[in-house]
Amino acid sequence: MIYFIGKWILFLFFKICFRLKIVGAENCPRNGALIVAANHASFLDPVIAGLAAPRVLNFMARGSLFRNKIFGRILTSVNAFPLRREGADLGAMRMAIDKLCQGKTVLIFPEGTRSKDGNLGAPKAGIGLLAAISGANILPCYIKGSIDVLPRRAVFPRFKKISVCIGRPVKFDRDVPRKEYYMQIAEKTMAAISELKSRSGVS
Repeated sequence: MIYFIGKWILFLFFKICFRLKIVGAENCPRNGALIVAANHASFLDPVIAGLAAPRVLNFMARGSLFRNKIFGRILTSVNAFPLRREGADLGAMRMAIDKLCQGKTVLIFPEGTRSKDGNLGAPKAGIGLLAAISGANILPCYIKGSIDVLPRRAVFPRFKKISVCIGRPVKFDRDVPRKEYYMQIAEKTMAAISELKSRSGVS
């Protein structure tokens, strides 16, 4: 309930203040395991992806954000679960795989961290592992303008335009236990996001 109420309040806020525009929402499958893969340039990106996707998203959030009990409960209520930034957090990966195996949707940033300048970075193998083990489709998304609204070290947002372009889902083979294959999935996913950036026409 909190998720849906918060989503509509934030949607109106982003629509009014940042002229949020979403293109390609019809490409999102309505059911089945799904990984939403987006570029990452701002702390606003998880919120923006949640507003753009027609489905309920589950997402990893930095573990330190859960240290405050009140804020941690809020994050949990909107389907966030903690991710330890140091090294590979197998617990968070297992939780993501479990949610995907239940047919849910998980948001992943293939780059693993925010871009320093807004340009697309190199992907990590994690998204490939999740896709290969769970058999989930990957839905590529390109978020434009979030770094202009809330750059690094900025405290207050700027009233600039944000747009999201959602591509067609991509399917990969399942259960191929090779790190090279995981990287192939990650690289193809980033290539799909890059293609959205170059041809989206979102302004």
